[in-house]
Amino acid sequence: MIHLLDRLSYWTARATNWVVIVMTVVMMTSLILQVYSRYVLGSSLVWSEELALMLFTWTTLLAATSILRDMAHVRLDVLISYLPRGFQAFWNRVITLVILLFCIALAVSGYEYTVSTMGQVSAAMRLPIEVLHLAAPVCGVLGALHALARFFKPVDEAGQPKEIIG
Repeated sequence: MIHLLDRLSYWTARATNWVVIVMTVVMMTSLILQVYSRYVLGSSLVWSEELALMLFTWTTLLAATSILRDMAHVRLDVLISYLPRGFQAFWNRVITLVILLFCIALAVSGYEYTVSTMGQVSAAMRLPIEVLHLAAPVCGVLGALHALARFFKPVDEAGQPKEIIG
């Protein structure tokens, strides 16, 4: 079961990284078109800035979920490195549990917020606003998946999670 959860987390993170790359390319393209349109053609596009803002929100949150998988997020390891190895492993599990709880709260509250704003549309592109607001619950669920997989991973003698992808 732990192996299956880790594999699901691994492949989800890989797919997420590709989605982030595609969204970043589209976002940068829309911003370049906006600059070209405004300064070369003399008229600005009404949709490009809103599209870039929506994609920026999604790419930031999606990239953050992939970072959770490998615990590559910003954290202060100086104090942890002075703890005994057994306590380091315990502390890493506590941190992972807090991240898991935060991601669950993000998913639940993000879903509730999305439901409460249904029916609204974005200003320029007239897209349902849920396109933007769904980033929170989706990324909450993805982050919870990665934190859950990390929480149940076996640890080595140094207190670091072992890689079990096979």
